[in-house]
Amino acid sequence: MSEKCCIKAGGGMIALNKTTLEIEIGNGANVWRTDPAHPPRVETADGDVRFSAARHIEHSEWKTGVGAGVRSAYRGIPGLGGMEFDTIIWREASTGQFVFEFIPMREAVNTAIKAVWFPAPFVLDGASSYSALTYMQGCILPNDWPKDFPELKFGGQMCSQSAYMPWWGQVRATGAGGANAAGASAAGDNIRTNTGESGYIAIVEQPWDAKYAVRHAAGGPTSIGVGLMPSLGAMRYRRTLRVAVLGGCDHNDLCAVYRQYADERGLLITLKEKAARAPHINKLIGAAVVHLGIKSHVSPGSRYYHKDEPEKNDRLTPFSKRTEQMKAIAGMGIKKAYLHLDGWGQPGYDNRHPDYLPACEEAGGWDGLRELCDTCRDKGFLFGLHDQYRDYFLDAATYDPEMAVHLADGTLYGHAIWAGGAQNYLCSSQAPMYVKRNFEEVFANGVRPDAAYLDVFTCNEPDECSHPLHAVTRKECLEYRKQCFDYLYTKGILPSSEEVIDWAMQSLVFCHWAPYGDAAAGIPAPLLNLVYHDCVVVPWMLGRGKWGTPGNEPGFLHALLNGGIGYLDPELPENELNENLAQIKTVGELNDRVGMLQMTKHEFLTADRRVQRTTFADGTTVTVDFEKETYKIE
Repeated sequence: MSEKCCIKAGGGMIALNKTTLEIEIGNGANVWRTDPAHPPRVETADGDVRFSAARHIEHSEWKTGVGAGVRSAYRGIPGLGGMEFDTIIWREASTGQFVFEFIPMREAVNTAIKAVWFPAPFVLDGASSYSALTYMQGCILPNDWPKDFPELKFGGQMCSQSAYMPWWGQVRATGAGGANAAGASAAGDNIRTNTGESGYIAIVEQPWDAKYAVRHAAGGPTSIGVGLMPSLGAMRYRRTLRVAVLGGCDHNDLCAVYRQYADERGLLITLKEKAARAPHINKLIGAAVVHLGIKSHVSPGSRYYHKDEPEKNDRLTPFSKRTEQMKAIAGMGIKKAYLHLDGWGQPGYDNRHPDYLPACEEAGGWDGLRELCDTCRDKGFLFGLHDQYRDYFLDAATYDPEMAVHLADGTLYGHAIWAGGAQNYLCSSQAPMYVKRNFEEVFANGVRPDAAYLDVFTCNEPDECSHPLHAVTRKECLEYRKQCFDYLYTKGILPSSEEVIDWAMQSLVFCHWAPYGDAAAGIPAPLLNLVYHDCVVVPWMLGRGKWGTPGNEPGFLHALLNGGIGYLDPELPENELNENLAQIKTVGELNDRVGMLQMTKHEFLTADRRVQRTTFADGTTVTVDFEKETYKIE
């Protein structure tokens, strides 16, 4: 037999080296090959085991009514506790996309599998080539980027802040191929002028049990791989990675491919569609976000406890003061606003969840909260409550360790970071019932919020729970979280959460923010908004150098470029408040125009990438110069 298995399907090609297990895929001249320096492997608690270590490997042609490729069987693999698996690499005839499948045939015994890294990363040649990463709002990572790529939060798990969307892509510069022909100085031009000769987008189809790794030392190159994680200790089911190879593309084209994918799978539910179910979404478009609190209490066990300045551990603002502030905001000429209220429950902010009721008594109790809610409604503003159904505080009234997330060894994960001190995580199977219990009591006391913020659900990674009475997989965890959002919908309450993860896009209306990640990760680019701008409302902090805003840049300019809404802080000094109000007016007017429209294009207009432009579906363009700190809306 030849050294390679070569399959031609339609206009595409798959080649598998039977000795090294290197793979080549391509459509016509656009060929991508896997990196021999990072071969496919199984990561275990005792170390890595390469696929090539299998004593018996058999390759055969794979052909069905929808495509063709190569099937490989791996048997007798030392160090994997008897684990056996197949892989299938095939090209879908209807789309021309390549599908990489990992199929567990026999589970490991007495061997802890941490992840299966398959397929191997593709080689990205050329200093002026780049990667597109969905780390938070998104970033472009040039192949010659001069910084080490930072460690991703949550171990790089998808369905978390590390990947708002479960895909990445790479674009190869014209002339790249082994040696760098273009030179480092061309990186900006390549990103700017859409001259990439070939690119691909890789979509993880079971992201709840996946993580990814980005290898990039200062100066490059970049290598990106996906780790398929076990579910409750076993690989359990077939995993798939879908790869579309494109010619003459840039990051806009990658986003367009994923938008179509999301639409086909029911994730792309637009704000206009959501407004048919909850018309008061229209009051959120163009609104100012006002984030205020009532009570804060820091427990002695918390990381944030002020031992030497105990007076800082407790603060209280009456509901009546917040009521007067919302009246004052109306008097400032603000027509649309959303009040996000923290610390409204008796325990105070981030304390004793999920047993958070009643309304804070010393701040005015249910009467005070109801008056604040009614005042917002009278002024035409939206009113929303901050809430939390993951952090499970040990001093909560109904705390029961049996209802906490149980790790695989039966122990409870715990920490004491937040204000409430010692906590576990609440098993997600319990969260929908607690949400219903609490909000029914809120309603019974005459408080009818327009929106609710369920903290961390769309920021932190999905949980697994191994308790035999309420075992939960990561996928089921996300389904339980979504049930919480959907319950709110049935009560006319707009659901929001901390950030934007696309598993929740069917239900999520808005978030607290969806900013950019670590500045070392690359060049900020609005990849999330290129896919989902017309599906979710994203607020931005308008000040300079705020969290998630690159460098010392004004968040105001990023809010405009992204067509989002902005935060209004009524407690700023008068001169700063006047500037904030002016910016809110500009941001709000733009969002009124484009808030429910698709963002169709994002461009870097100069090689230094300091001048950028976005285009929306009605033809509106926003051009921002971050160097001169100017903007133009046309």
